[in-house]
Amino acid sequence: MKYTVLYNQSAGNSDSEKRAKQFKNTAENAQQTVELIGTTSREQAIDYVQKNIKNIETLVVVGGDGSLNTVFSALISLDNSPVIGILPGGTVNNFARAMNIPLDSKAATEVILHGRVVNADLLHTNQRAIVSSLTLGTIAEMAKGVRQEEKQRWGALAYLFNGAKKILTTKPASIVVKSNHQRYQFSTRFLLVTTTSSIGGFTKFDPEVDIDDHQIHITVLKRFSPWRLVGYFSYFITGQIRKLNDASYLKLEQANISSLDDEKVAVRIDGDEAGELPVNLYVKKQFIKIIVPESD
Repeated sequence: MKYTVLYNQSAGNSDSEKRAKQFKNTAENAQQTVELIGTTSREQAIDYVQKNIKNIETLVVVGGDGSLNTVFSALISLDNSPVIGILPGGTVNNFARAMNIPLDSKAATEVILHGRVVNADLLHTNQRAIVSSLTLGTIAEMAKGVRQEEKQRWGALAYLFNGAKKILTTKPASIVVKSNHQRYQFSTRFLLVTTTSSIGGFTKFDPEVDIDDHQIHITVLKRFSPWRLVGYFSYFITGQIRKLNDASYLKLEQANISSLDDEKVAVRIDGDEAGELPVNLYVKKQFIKIIVPESD
């Protein structure tokens, strides 16, 4: 077996290189072939994957949801996906958690070497994959203002604290969601598109989401009261968000999300800035091949 290990070697990511080298040592001791590929930008990583896809047997991605987003985005225009192993290294690691992949590097290495392969849907816009989530409106602004050290210290609570501040300075977004002949209109501060059951490190946000159900899962908070913010959060982390009377839940095969007026509505994908509305969402069914624990 040949493993191609892709990691970020830019400043501040020495831990990624360390994880990559540890994997190489372990795999080579097991008589496997390993090639380390360090990149310094998202563009460089996408270019490498697209140009070398025919020579990649198993691609090991070192990093979190952002690193996976880079690789998945490179695959949007391709006909096939290589087998992908994950060495989690991000702050939250929603996708790895949803796949029951250990966050410990040694345990994750064992999964890559001895696990089994499952097929997952690839949710994407025209240009960018969505590994874990797409957010817009106030919730997107919530993520924008959170510093890295705050995320490391407080986890998902950091977004809650920042969100309370954003609510006082922003207004609801007027949006339209279209799918085939269906049309849904909302005035909302909270729209979330999810691909897995894990959001913000909480693995039970939406237990009904499956990696290969071919659906786009959209949660919209139709009415919002700042006085109920803590209550909303409790529903969020316990997987009860659908039971909120204030929420709407959509399952669609494809979707167009646009602003109803001339207001600019910011979009974030997997925690990173991703432009503004409108966006088109598509599903490549069971396209991504992921190595998961054998016991799952």
